[in-house]
Amino acid sequence: MERTATAIWRGGPGAGEGQVTTSSGVIQKALYAFGSSFGSEPCTSPSEMLAAALSSCITMMVSQELARLGLRSESVRAEATLTLNEVDQRWTITKAHVKLSVQVPEVDPGQFNKAIAAATEKCPISRALNIDVSVDSKLEPVFIHTNA
Repeated sequence: MERTATAIWRGGPGAGEGQVTTSSGVIQKALYAFGSSFGSEPCTSPSEMLAAALSSCITMMVSQELARLGLRSESVRAEATLTLNEVDQRWTITKAHVKLSVQVPEVDPGQFNKAIAAATEKCPISRALNIDVSVDSKLEPVFIHTNA
């Protein structure tokens, strides 16, 4: 399986801007720059896109691991934060932290924690980063609506 994206950069490093498009067409000519916003145009950055990749990957893997336990999640929400530091005069992603909120009915806390750990370990994005990825997970209540 292969996935592709095409990026085009125009201008210098500080004043330039780029556009990125994915082969699926879901992302088309999305603006990116060194900062998270550029002028009046909303844009992203490579590290922000990587955080998006990590959070989306973790949510899918958590859902998959819960399904392996015979559990169906109502909702899985992940907010990924990447930390960039200057190391040896180069910007480096040194760690990632994921805040995870999961709605799943009737789950044993031990099973839940095991599923979260397995999902984090199996996520191809977290493995590709090859850095410490910490996860704070929280079980959210599932409200059952009844027609009375």
